[in-house]
Amino acid sequence: MSSETLPNLESNPILFIEFSGKADEELIYLVKSRLQEEGLLTLSAESDDTVIIGITTTEEKINVEAKAIRLLKMRQDTQVMEAFDAEQKEKYCDASRPYHDHLGLFSENDRCLLVDRILHDIKVLNEGQMSSNLSRKLDQVKCSYRRKISKKLLSMIKGEDDMDMSDLPTQSLIYVLEKSGYINAVGPIHRTGLKKLIWKKTYGFSINPPVELIHTYYGSEISFYFAWMGFLTRWSFFPAIFGLITYASRWYREDNIMGDAYTPFYGFLTFIWSVIFLKYWKRHEVRLSHRWGVLLGEYEKQKYFFLRPEFHGRLRKSPVTGMMEVHYPSYKRQLKFVVSALITIAMLNAAFWTMIASLNMQGYINPKHDPDRWHEGNKHPFHWPALSKLAEPGQVFDMNTLRCFFPVIIHVAIIFTFNNIYRVIATYLTKWENHQTQLNFSNSLILKRFMFEAFDCYVALFYLAFYERDISKLRTELISVFNIDTVRRLALECIVPMILQRLTRKKTDSKGKKTDDVNSQPYAPLSDQAKLDEYEQFDDYMEILIQFGYATLFASAYPLASSIMIIANLVEIRSDTFKLSFICRKPRSLRCDGLGMWGNLLKGLVTLSALTNCLIFGFTSGQLMEWLPSLYMIDESDHMRFSDNKGWLVIFIIFGAERALLLIKFLVNAIIPDIPEDVMDELERKHYVQEEESRQ
Repeated sequence: MSSETLPNLESNPILFIEFSGKADEELIYLVKSRLQEEGLLTLSAESDDTVIIGITTTEEKINVEAKAIRLLKMRQDTQVMEAFDAEQKEKYCDASRPYHDHLGLFSENDRCLLVDRILHDIKVLNEGQMSSNLSRKLDQVKCSYRRKISKKLLSMIKGEDDMDMSDLPTQSLIYVLEKSGYINAVGPIHRTGLKKLIWKKTYGFSINPPVELIHTYYGSEISFYFAWMGFLTRWSFFPAIFGLITYASRWYREDNIMGDAYTPFYGFLTFIWSVIFLKYWKRHEVRLSHRWGVLLGEYEKQKYFFLRPEFHGRLRKSPVTGMMEVHYPSYKRQLKFVVSALITIAMLNAAFWTMIASLNMQGYINPKHDPDRWHEGNKHPFHWPALSKLAEPGQVFDMNTLRCFFPVIIHVAIIFTFNNIYRVIATYLTKWENHQTQLNFSNSLILKRFMFEAFDCYVALFYLAFYERDISKLRTELISVFNIDTVRRLALECIVPMILQRLTRKKTDSKGKKTDDVNSQPYAPLSDQAKLDEYEQFDDYMEILIQFGYATLFASAYPLASSIMIIANLVEIRSDTFKLSFICRKPRSLRCDGLGMWGNLLKGLVTLSALTNCLIFGFTSGQLMEWLPSLYMIDESDHMRFSDNKGWLVIFIIFGAERALLLIKFLVNAIIPDIPEDVMDELERKHYVQEEESRQ
């Protein structure tokens, strides 16, 4: 067998199940028997404090499942992507495909996806079955596994001759056991050779991560993240070069950020760059979706992507199939969205006042800085004298000493606590909203957490820029936050993983020789894999989006941000690969067709950056004054003010420039299509081939 061929399916576990101490031998035996009834194989069992079993299936069963979920595969005779047909599987075989099975049909990701779907689709009872040894055991331990139904529906069912209680579906067995605490963890098994190969190909000096290999092993959800990281890093060289030129030019002319006449153009160029970047990323995303077989319509995604076992609702006769199905009215979920929004706003309010307290203790909020604006007749609404005094010379948070960092540390600690609290609240609210698919659940959770955590990161910058209207304070705060966050990531995600990797290498080197064969030492002991941390992708995306926001929303305040972003991204790609390979359990294989909600949030940041850079240009700084000095005046306290009867003109110019930038965005989106021409050709060919075959 070639070193690039996956080991035999039926003799190597694909998933593991770790039972908790609550599960006795009888329950474990009955669960294994139920899995075997549905075509799964239990190959290995390890016992320490808990029992862990390995799960796989047969070639025949995995082929049937691939057809059931409409897994897209390339036909070798027509070179067209189409839904897999188990009866004609030879049409999809290509033995030259690396890191696939011996037929060149399924990758490691395909195997994990299919076995995972089979496992989670197994109900406690078969359709039409009233009870079993397993159900009686679950009844004995008081473990609920039947869906709740109303008395009205129950009477309706009992009153129909062709229906009885056995027609009602029971819940997923794995979900029932996890919810009741009889299972600690379920997940894919890491393949030692493949994960080391991915790390080896990523660790070098290349900008591009091995996206195709990552997709073969981890699936589309993980591979889209790395594809986007590589794409962003390559494209960031353009704003980085112009940012260096802008900074060097200002340094050469001995100018400052407040009155530099040319820096605003960097902000405008960054906006145009980000618009074009997003458009070409969308095209690249579509191309990858087609290549990876996840370019599906909305209906297909709802029907064939992973359905959440937690989804609940009323049982009804399906208007499509006539079978019993779970239905949840959309208006109920929309009402829950409103409640979720109100709770989030309350939490954001607490975060806002925490930020105000921190800025007071740092000395940023002080009416003395602008006496013409803030005086007895117009008091500063956010100035808290008791806290502001603490930043004065000789006080506990003296701005001229290192003690001035204490308020920042306190603020960061409180925000970190808020984020952890809101993480729990957001997860609870999203579960309460009762989404049918894992994709919709993830999108809703991402939106909540991003809005909250992005608010924490950006609110102080927005306040300094557009309320205090002080670009010097904005630049100081932005540089501090951006650079400190980057150093933190370099330390936690580069230095610490390097130390762990060296320790891991010493252990593996002492056990045997190095090899690139993906089948050597196929997998680590299941007990070791179960002890690994669960991988959470949210934090990885969140860090990069916040960083992208710093570089685009406030581009004209810190032109060097893009250069630092390139370095940080290169480190992030490697640290995330290391984390996936050696620190965390292998994540579940889930199908997705792109960045999903993260892509929508990127679009939102880019659109908002048109406004923020224009406001910095004409409202926060004196950059517009360098071009149109007649619109401004300098007051007695040396602060910039609008000239008499000229304020409306400044506002007109600012928002006119913002509208012009948005017009450029509209034209770019209108002129450049989302679907590349080569993908469109392949889709048209697929339609043509299907029509020709239907005529035969």
